[in-house]
Amino acid sequence: MEKLKSLVPETLKRMIGESSADDLPRTCSSLVDFLLHFEPFHQVRVGQVIYTSGSLFNHSCQPNIHAYFLSRTLFIRTTEFVAAGVPLELSYGPQVGQWDCKDRVKFLEDEYSFRCQCSGCLKVNFSDLVLNAFHCVEPNCSGVVLQSSVVDCEKDKLKHLPNIITAGNMEPHLQAEEVINIDDIDRVAHHHMQINSHFHINPGLCLKCCSYCDLESSSAAANKAWIIIRRLQDAIVSKDVSSTILVDALSSLGVLRSTFHAYNRSIAEAEDNIAQAFCFVGELQPAMEHCKASIEILEKLYNPNHIVIGYELVKLSSIQLSLGDCAAVDSINRLCNIFSCYYGSQTYKIFPYLQFLKRREKQTSSLKHQQK
Repeated sequence: MEKLKSLVPETLKRMIGESSADDLPRTCSSLVDFLLHFEPFHQVRVGQVIYTSGSLFNHSCQPNIHAYFLSRTLFIRTTEFVAAGVPLELSYGPQVGQWDCKDRVKFLEDEYSFRCQCSGCLKVNFSDLVLNAFHCVEPNCSGVVLQSSVVDCEKDKLKHLPNIITAGNMEPHLQAEEVINIDDIDRVAHHHMQINSHFHINPGLCLKCCSYCDLESSSAAANKAWIIIRRLQDAIVSKDVSSTILVDALSSLGVLRSTFHAYNRSIAEAEDNIAQAFCFVGELQPAMEHCKASIEILEKLYNPNHIVIGYELVKLSSIQLSLGDCAAVDSINRLCNIFSCYYGSQTYKIFPYLQFLKRREKQTSSLKHQQK
């Protein structure tokens, strides 16, 4: 945290300060440095249980509280409305949207010797279905194709999908949209009435149209594409992004999009890498578009107000400011609201670089009103 706090403000000063067209190469270089060092969601183990109150919270893969330290003081904040009688829960590790259910369960068993039974692991979760899913072989089908390891974990939950969708069968404090996105499930799975009559939940079989996908060949194609994406990652780190590697990466992104489900997390990562590469070569417009594409996927895997989205909006708003895009105003307001939800009045103390964004947001907002 201290490294990030000391690094980012100066980077942002250089990146979003007043600059002319002649300064574009320097601005883009600073932007790439910022994106490279900006780790959106890196959890660090802390000695929280040494605090009496801090040791009382149970785990949930969809936590409703956020814990953080200022010096030796532990702060606990709710990140959503919590009704009376509902337990306050935090995450001991990876959350829904970050890892799929089977990997979260294994991690918690290995590290903490308990099997997670939170709502995120017991109920059908759209994020868990699509996180590592493949695309249906039918071009116009948005269905999910699961691997065998995911099927084993999700099959029991899918059996109870009709009951989960029925709001009357839910616990009062569990809102439907918190457990499952009905519209999304309807797009990726077959109609819930069909589930009662017959199951087609098998590896390689589309949950919506039941078309078969050869997972072995699809995995091989995806792995080959990822070799190119990893080369791009190495090129970004070494600051040696050639037009050839960028063109190859764009081609590989196309392969990933045709192979994986549209909300597969790997596509979001590839989009983010390509956005960084475009920043490096001074092409901020395509960088912004790929950054947006990455965020759109992450919003499906987490939720639009998750702290992960806040970090990604810092990247997007920085690019928008460098382009003079008035949309930066909305991005900055949104990210500040997200950070304030998680860190309250300490937001600007913990993340001083947000003050620079707010300052430029006000300048951009004034310019936006003048143009009307």
